[in-house]
Amino acid sequence: MNELYHKLIEAYSEQNLNRITGKLIELYRNRNYGEIRCIANKISRYVTIDEEKDAKCFSKLIMLYHPDRGAFFKQAINSSFFNNNYHDLQQFSHILLIDDIDTIKVVPVDDDIDYCPEYIWDEVQDDGYSFVNFDTDENYEDFNPDDMEHSFYNALKLLEFGTLNVSFPLWYMQDYDELELAESGLSSLDGVEYCKNVISLDLNGNEITDISELWNLKQLEELYLANNQIGYIDALCSLKKLRILDLSNNQIDDLSPLFQLEQLQYLILVGNKIPKNQIDVLMRKNVIVTF
Repeated sequence: MNELYHKLIEAYSEQNLNRITGKLIELYRNRNYGEIRCIANKISRYVTIDEEKDAKCFSKLIMLYHPDRGAFFKQAINSSFFNNNYHDLQQFSHILLIDDIDTIKVVPVDDDIDYCPEYIWDEVQDDGYSFVNFDTDENYEDFNPDDMEHSFYNALKLLEFGTLNVSFPLWYMQDYDELELAESGLSSLDGVEYCKNVISLDLNGNEITDISELWNLKQLEELYLANNQIGYIDALCSLKKLRILDLSNNQIDDLSPLFQLEQLQYLILVGNKIPKNQIDVLMRKNVIVTF
């Protein structure tokens, strides 16, 4: 137990956590997703990262090994050791399983390769968009199904039914508390505004530029927007319950809309050109930032 304790204290040092997160970021920037997945599988005995999407798997690993969490881990390790709790001490041992992370070879990304998947939209043969049932007291007059190609609304229908040619009343969307529409070919978020009770929303890996429809999702706590084409994030300033936010690989250069989010804990900014003084503002508010 004494030997394990000293190994863990060393493993959770700021220097070692910087080494781990640095390698993770390097792998992610070069789209070495298979290697990231292997790291997640290595530690699965102690930590379950059951994420199907690559960007979300990366964000979970970053949150696990971010240097800013070192003090928290050391405090928990000290508590387990001094209380002679070997079982709890072992739960931190996953970091020892990736001690050889430096040996993982990073393969530089080839810009000539098209990494965009063949979206299911190309296989859909149904035509027409007359699927919205408006028999409700709520006002949906601004909702135009004729403008919904590659929209959030249609992507959700494909996810649930595998076809667009079904009736899907808008008020049904209030029943969702978790949604994953990563890599779904989205170019528009039309329809997402009706998911008023969603808590976790994964929109990684799409072609989204405008996120204004997120404005009224007041219950949202986790939001994943990595690998899109987002420039402005003004709509996020109203999401007061937001705790986890992944904005990696977008076109963002202004974080000021996030300054009033008092519940924000984790922010991933890899692949954006953000002024350092704005990052410092968030870090002073105890937000764990990866950039």
